[in-house]
Amino acid sequence: MVPIGGAEPGKGLCAGKSRSWEMDGRTVVEWRRAISSCEACPLLAQCRIDAAASAERGDGPQRMIMAGNAYDSHGNIVDGERLGLYESLTTATRRRGNAEVAA
Repeated sequence: MVPIGGAEPGKGLCAGKSRSWEMDGRTVVEWRRAISSCEACPLLAQCRIDAAASAERGDGPQRMIMAGNAYDSHGNIVDGERLGLYESLTTATRRRGNAEVAA
């Protein structure tokens, strides 16, 4: 579970808990919980600026939740309404990839 409270002054709610904001190995329920935590974070505005700047540099977030958004493996924002579909597609792709490796 991603904690909503307990942030130290000047630090985001995700500080020290980065695994909770990674998408790999997590479910859509956990992704939505992380997004909700971002939306409640006092540093959300700065985080959005940082995410946009890193995307412009070409080293934006990938396969993680940042600034209240889910990012795919190419750094594109996944529409919040389509997170369930995205989870299904990425899970199916990983299973197919693992089956090919095992063959």
